[in-house]
Amino acid sequence: MTSQLVNHRVDLKDCSIFYKQDGVNSSLTPILFLHGWGISTEPYHEILELLAQHHSVIAPDLPSFARSPYPQVIPDYESYAKFLLSFLEALNLKQVHLVGHSLGGGIAIALSNLCPDKIRSLVLVDSTGVPSASIPEIIPRRAIEMIAQVSIPKLKLQLVDIPQVFSHNLLFNTGNVIQALLLSLQKDIRHLLPTITAPCLLLWSEKDLTTPLTLAQEMAGMIPNSKLVTVEEGWHEWGLWHPEKFTSIVLDFIHQVEQ
Repeated sequence: MTSQLVNHRVDLKDCSIFYKQDGVNSSLTPILFLHGWGISTEPYHEILELLAQHHSVIAPDLPSFARSPYPQVIPDYESYAKFLLSFLEALNLKQVHLVGHSLGGGIAIALSNLCPDKIRSLVLVDSTGVPSASIPEIIPRRAIEMIAQVSIPKLKLQLVDIPQVFSHNLLFNTGNVIQALLLSLQKDIRHLLPTITAPCLLLWSEKDLTTPLTLAQEMAGMIPNSKLVTVEEGWHEWGLWHPEKFTSIVLDFIHQVEQ
């Protein structure tokens, strides 16, 4: 079964949101996939293709990132969530399975709080939302992860695709790249975790140095009806390097919820 991811754009009141959607109509509740800090949907293309072979998928570039232009600084998770609620309403989506990686996970938590009736299930992948480190502390951790990942045979993704979109964002969206980094490292939204009503999967790498496993364990203890699944595969972006395993776990969870 092959997927056909098609590029679309929707114009909201304050910004335009670019998104990828599989071209096959489906009666299944779609997956809304939110990417991580500093990049876009593009580096997740292999993940999205695999998900879309089995399920309907919608993957936006977050407001102001890459192909979703927005000129102002977005101050907090709640503001991102309000944009995405407008996005869901513009597409007339009644419910979604919400998957968020890293910064996308923090935004997914806020969106789950903003419109719980629209969230059929929630998957938080190495998510932000609990303060993890200061910028001086995170730099050496990220350096260790980057060096370790060079041994993984996806060098084009690591050395071309991700740097290309990150450089674009840093050049044309400097304010939100910096603000979103501060949000990811410092903003505490633990108070929102007990409000999550959807079935929730926390999916984490045991080796994550950016958002360590201890944060996942704390989140799992605060989110009702949640379960934590860990993988041995390494580092904060492990799903990009191991898309088959990533999508298998996510789809198994979503299909259990569907049934």
